Amino acid sequence: MLNSETFSGILGFAMPYLVEFIKAKLPTTKGNWLGYFLSYGLCILVGGLTSLIGKTFDAENILASAGTALITSQGVYNLYFKPQKIDIKIQKALQ
Repeated sequence: MLNSETFSGILGFAMPYLVEFIKAKLPTTKGNWLGYFLSYGLCILVGGLTSLIGKTFDAENILASAGTALITSQGVYNLYFKPQKIDIKIQKALQ
């Protein structure tokens, strides 16, 4: 069975898509604060949920799982998502 950090890393691959989808559906203001808030909030939520599912619900494991999700999602965003301009494509598709 997968441990909570591994599962958080797998979920981190989908997080840039989820953040952009949520940002496209919400009225936004100028600035990146909404994307940062969503990204960090989702990482903490993923860390907590995977720790709870993995029956290792303690502060150390939650932070480790949240960190794994954050590193994975930011890596996917900076190495693939941003250069391909997928965020712009999602914005146009949802309008």
